[in-house]
Amino acid sequence: MNIEQTKVKIKCSVSGCNNQSNYTIVNKKFVFDGNFYLCEGCLKNLYSMLGGVLVPKSPTPVYKKRSKDE
Repeated sequence: MNIEQTKVKIKCSVSGCNNQSNYTIVNKKFVFDGNFYLCEGCLKNLYSMLGGVLVPKSPTPVYKKRSKDE
């Protein structure tokens, strides 16, 4: 999957949004057009929602790693 700038004029794929898309999520695994078109507003909204769900795990401090080895 890749995120690319839209090369064609097409509306956003999000239901209820009638803006023109600026970005395309390209999925080359589909035989048919598996692209998902997003305007800039919907892309920013998706980014903020994903940030709330996919929180990166913080690394284990070095002093805790050493205490487990001993």
